[in-house]
Amino acid sequence: MTTIIFVRHGETLWNKERRYQGQKDSPLSPKGLLQAEKVGEFLRNRKIHAVYSSDLMRALVTAESIAKHHQLRPTVDVRLREMSFGVWEGQTREEVRLQYPDLWKARGQDIVTTRIPEGELPEEVVQRFRGFLDSCLAKAPNQTIVVVSHGGALRLTIASLLHIPLNKASCLHQSNTGITELIFTNKSPHVPWEAVCINCTGHLG
Repeated sequence: MTTIIFVRHGETLWNKERRYQGQKDSPLSPKGLLQAEKVGEFLRNRKIHAVYSSDLMRALVTAESIAKHHQLRPTVDVRLREMSFGVWEGQTREEVRLQYPDLWKARGQDIVTTRIPEGELPEEVVQRFRGFLDSCLAKAPNQTIVVVSHGGALRLTIASLLHIPLNKASCLHQSNTGITELIFTNKSPHVPWEAVCINCTGHLG
């Protein structure tokens, strides 16, 4: 069995402003830096064999706060990046709603097949993320690994692993430094994953 501890990065300045970040970057806010330290402290007594991170700095800084307690360095993988929101990146929700009213409405009705210009579809995010997981599972039997990524990418991937339709993925809210722990048991080809917890935030007090 392999245990995967998924962690969303700490709060960023753009999170506070409700801006689409996607594959652009925004630094952690003071609150986000504190969240990163708290999640690192919370996981310090777990036996962790490896820490993987998106290459975006908001995730990498969070991953470093976890890895340092285990004498590890995060391994960066671009497949763990956030979903690309294309031309919406850097804009607030309200700005997007006003500038792209028809697309905003269409995406609200069908997030799965409505593409933002220059952006990714949910299934494309899942494919790259699960490609990463497949490579990890092949080389990490009976290990516990931490994967630090982003809210949208994590919601979609976790939904896919638990056989939840991607258009329902928003039900799996991922808070800043929220922890979701899944175990790859491979007991059944139909149900290979078991959920231990989803979006645990007790460490944030």
